[in-house]
Amino acid sequence: MRSDLQATPAAATLLAVDDDPVALLMIEGLLVNLGYQARTAASGEEALVLLSQGLGIRAILLDREMPGMNGVEVVRRLKANRSLARIPVIMVTGANDPEEIREGIDAGVFYYLQKPVDARILASVVQAALRQAEQSRLLQEGETSTRGFELTEAAKLEFRSPGDAASLAGFVANYFPDPDRAVEGVAALFFNAVEHGICGIGFEEKGRLIASGGLVEELGRRLAARPRMRARATIARRSDGIMLLVDDPGRGFDWRDFLSVEVARSSAGNGRGILRAKALCFDDLKYNASGNRAVAFMRNQPAFEW
Repeated sequence: MRSDLQATPAAATLLAVDDDPVALLMIEGLLVNLGYQARTAASGEEALVLLSQGLGIRAILLDREMPGMNGVEVVRRLKANRSLARIPVIMVTGANDPEEIREGIDAGVFYYLQKPVDARILASVVQAALRQAEQSRLLQEGETSTRGFELTEAAKLEFRSPGDAASLAGFVANYFPDPDRAVEGVAALFFNAVEHGICGIGFEEKGRLIASGGLVEELGRRLAARPRMRARATIARRSDGIMLLVDDPGRGFDWRDFLSVEVARSSAGNGRGILRAKALCFDDLKYNASGNRAVAFMRNQPAFEW
């Protein structure tokens, strides 16, 4: 299992939070087996105390339904705390209600996992969460020198691999008025362009590959078979904000299903990246009819209601 997580530091410390001692012990065991260090908390209140102690926690697996402070309220408090807001949260739940999932996404939940937790899906989701956190960290370090981005009216980029997508996401996010907010959405659009557009891996197939631990290998195989295929990103400055166009060479997909919470996908281990991008990262996100062009937009200033 550890071989599936080559991009993830094995010593990363994760926090598991659940009021059920049996469930908490199971999650802790899964994390340790994956090579992580695990801390545990039996309530939302205890979790916030641990997080305030500067223990270097890199991601949180959080039960949604707990007495006292529930998981959604914990997430809201984390996002309101500047020093904790970048820690990605993976909500663990036994529920299958799209409204509850929407509430969590709106609060800032990185991902949902359905109980009982599948070890391979957990491995993939934690890796994605840590990757997103690393992108945010690198972006924060680069925020002191964004003058060149402010002077740029337009830029065009090409990319073709998950490594390209990860590297460029933080760079492109600097063009936006709020880079911290944009970076996850940019990464989601770029990874979708590579995985689906270039490699032709759809939602169901990606889920199977994640479950089998074969996603990275299959991406490498398909990229090697398509050496000339590229995705393209265009960043354009408008008077009212920044627009990002992401074009891929694929046949497209039915994007409408992925911009809303669907019961059929609520327990899946993948498929929520562009929903989070629309809900949390951009002021607008649209696709062309076929689904191989995404257009994201962020306003220069928040909209005010008088």
